[in-house]
Amino acid sequence: MAQILGIISKITGSRILVKIGDVTEMNSVRMNSFLLRYVSVGSLIGTKLVDGRTLVLSVEEILDSDQGIIVTTSISGIYDDALRKFTFGTNTYPLINEKVFALDTSLLKSIFSVKDQGRSTIGTYAYDPNVQVGYNPNILFGKHLGVFGNTGSGKTCTVVSIIQQYIRNNPNKDIKYIILDVNGEYQSAFETDECEYIAFSDLRFHHTILDIPEYGKLFRASEGIQYPALRECIRNLIENSFFSTNDEMWDLTRLPNEIDNWIQNHAYSKNKNSNDKDQFSINQISGYLRSMQLRIDGILNDEELLKVINSTDSEGTLERIKKSNKKVFVLNMQVSSDSLDIVLYLLFKSIYQAKEHRDKKHRSHLSLILEEAHRYLNPDVKDTKLGNYYIDKLAREGRKFGIGLIISSQVPSMLSYDVVSQCNSVIMHKITNKRDMEFLRNVLRISSESMYQQMSALEKQYALVCGEAFPSDALVKINNASPLPDSNDPEIGDIQPIADGM
Repeated sequence: MAQILGIISKITGSRILVKIGDVTEMNSVRMNSFLLRYVSVGSLIGTKLVDGRTLVLSVEEILDSDQGIIVTTSISGIYDDALRKFTFGTNTYPLINEKVFALDTSLLKSIFSVKDQGRSTIGTYAYDPNVQVGYNPNILFGKHLGVFGNTGSGKTCTVVSIIQQYIRNNPNKDIKYIILDVNGEYQSAFETDECEYIAFSDLRFHHTILDIPEYGKLFRASEGIQYPALRECIRNLIENSFFSTNDEMWDLTRLPNEIDNWIQNHAYSKNKNSNDKDQFSINQISGYLRSMQLRIDGILNDEELLKVINSTDSEGTLERIKKSNKKVFVLNMQVSSDSLDIVLYLLFKSIYQAKEHRDKKHRSHLSLILEEAHRYLNPDVKDTKLGNYYIDKLAREGRKFGIGLIISSQVPSMLSYDVVSQCNSVIMHKITNKRDMEFLRNVLRISSESMYQQMSALEKQYALVCGEAFPSDALVKINNASPLPDSNDPEIGDIQPIADGM
């Protein structure tokens, strides 16, 4: 029999006040234990509706007043005992003086379980370690998930734990995970038979996937003379492809010579009867194109980047991933922000185009993990950047192509609002920055105000989970990851001493 906690004393919209029973009947030790176990901020309690269903309430505040202990709650949803199903919200309210009771373990297990999803659990309910909190993988991976929290709060371990558990419990599922590792934390996080690590220099995303306006942004060509010159040069190179292995690929290193030829062709002749070009005219046109040429030279002089975007290899990285039997692919993205911008744009466009033209009968799924997403997924993209066009399209349209995003960031307020608003589910670790908290409050649906207030006080490995993939919003202790990612905070002894004379 469920333990009675008190009675409903006031109902105001979605807020319900509960007056705790006569405390004189219980000694202080039992009372303290009673409050800790059943009535903690963020925990769930219940009351009966007139139709016999259970109205689930989330504790917002506990107050010791002149009238006794008053618990402020918000409505979480309804649990139908007959159907053994929990749904958010309610159109029905309980009666005043209706008894309020603690939810026992069996009922909590029913609330937090997800039918027909096997052992897909994210962790244990913080207020009852016997209760596993499940999730729907078709939504968690099929749509978009946000994982947010301060440095050291456990974001990376959470991402790793979810992926590890799912691929090990579901080895026959046709899903692959691509992790953009910008901090070098994921290489040791999976077993060798599960994961393939791809160094940056081994990535292959050829530049010819770009169209001419995108080349204009890549080389920062101005609208005056630079962009028309670049457009004509690229068209000439496309018409005379220099890579015999693929007629659609042209050699980026040929572009400077093509620009020099363009300058010669457009410079004034010394006189009408001579083909000799006037040096002043050549210098003048060269001056107009100089800033663009410097940008082109900068890219061509980056040998590591050039290997990625101008290789003659016929097999690209996506083809390599498609052919592999591994489930997880860690792409090393520890490069400059400029190189990161270029390669990620090529990656996102390649994924979008590949999935857009995929065979609809082939139901393979791709989950793209955007680690430290605030570094490249922000709304204030400069004109000198290629931008977020294709990742925005993946966020809006990815589901129909079988693409899900997992967006991980320690500074969610720096992320694109349009992308974060597409997250159907969220895992929030400790967040202390008020700007980040307000951003999440405005962009996400979270049922309980107390959850926002809890964010700044969470322990490591604990997180608030909410959204469509989870049966109910809850405070959860995330499952352990094994092996762990290399994301521990450095100790003083690990830092190399500064050499003498520096």
